Amino acid sequence: MLKKILPYGLFGAFCLVFTFGLLIYHHIPRNYPDVAFNFTIYGHFTAVNNYDSPEFMKDAVHPTELLEKTALRQSRPGLILLVAGLDKLVSPFSRWIMPLFRATGKEIETDYYIPYALFILTNYLFVFLSFFLFLKILAGDIPPVAFGAIYLSGMFVFNNVMKAFLLTPHMQIFNLLSPLVCLYTFIEVRRHGLFEKRRFFLLSFLVGLGVTAYATFLLFIPSVLIALGWNVLSEKRKIDLRLIWRLLLAILLTILPFLAWVIYVHTLTGSFYSSEMAVYHQFVWIIPMLRSAPVQAFVVLAKTFGSLAISVAEQSWMLLVILAAVLAVVIDREHPISFQIKRMMQFPLACLVVSFLFLLFFALGGIATYRYAFPAMPPLIVGTAVVVNSLLSDAGPFRRRLASGLVLLLICLQCLLILSKLEPFL
Repeated sequence: MLKKILPYGLFGAFCLVFTFGLLIYHHIPRNYPDVAFNFTIYGHFTAVNNYDSPEFMKDAVHPTELLEKTALRQSRPGLILLVAGLDKLVSPFSRWIMPLFRATGKEIETDYYIPYALFILTNYLFVFLSFFLFLKILAGDIPPVAFGAIYLSGMFVFNNVMKAFLLTPHMQIFNLLSPLVCLYTFIEVRRHGLFEKRRFFLLSFLVGLGVTAYATFLLFIPSVLIALGWNVLSEKRKIDLRLIWRLLLAILLTILPFLAWVIYVHTLTGSFYSSEMAVYHQFVWIIPMLRSAPVQAFVVLAKTFGSLAISVAEQSWMLLVILAAVLAVVIDREHPISFQIKRMMQFPLACLVVSFLFLLFFALGGIATYRYAFPAMPPLIVGTAVVVNSLLSDAGPFRRRLASGLVLLLICLQCLLILSKLEPFL
């Protein structure tokens, strides 16, 4: 029992340390460009809030505003409706809850205090759900998992995306969760027969609820398709009516919640608005270009994909340092470098496939920023953990402890490096 709880305690410690670091050290200095705003929680504890955050809180307090003709979050209502529902549940107790809030900066309205807390609570819940999936993926493939591999979960927390969005109402936390959902699904379908189990349909529907909050959950569908195709090719599985029926039902369950929302909004208002397409031209930018200059369209797509890949490389350098450190420790006469390099070649192809899917998704969206490159990172972190666990599996007790200690030290260094930077705020 203790072995099952201990990893969550460790991850909770990572989250707690990072949270206090953000509250104390992460704030926008005076005379800095107007990119976000400080929200004074209590005393010197300050959270940086994105300028989109008040809109999220307003919509959670007044969810009917999502039905406005040009509501910015109309196409992504899931998280807002979840918080709105939670807000209704706790509202009878608000007179006892409100005195707990001692915000002194008055940067947000008093009515938004409880929704703000609920948004942050859901952020942490989704972060811990991501860690749960991380453990499920590792335990499903490589039991028992060494703590040296579990320490790598710190990379889920100690990064620029968490620094900018962990303590602010937003949807960027899904850039951590959705890749792990897709990777878990890919591996379970590919190796553990998830596609044949009843819970596959429940998972499809739950992912569909995620689609209402963040569109990257749609990559669940190609993840299933590629895993099934892999099985068909490698195991010579027949494509029969049962397989097609189950696949179509899973796709329907995945798109059903969002489709129901679109129909509901269109029935009430006569239209449906997507600010991503109408304002930012995401995904639709390529259509007129394909008609007029198809070669240029693919050149632009390739450049955007390349920019995202470079950003992933910049964010993943610590993973390479960790692999090099562990490799240096575990090499001995019985396990020479040639043997250990073969172990490193066991980096799961599934992790690379899912990372590629997310890079391609945002390249098609025409977006090339660090936070949209980040979804490629969680699968790479999982893959690194698989390799680290493999390297430690045959090492002696002393070398295993030394390597695990080095991993923890480097993860702590990553935390310090992220907290010591002034940015990002967006």
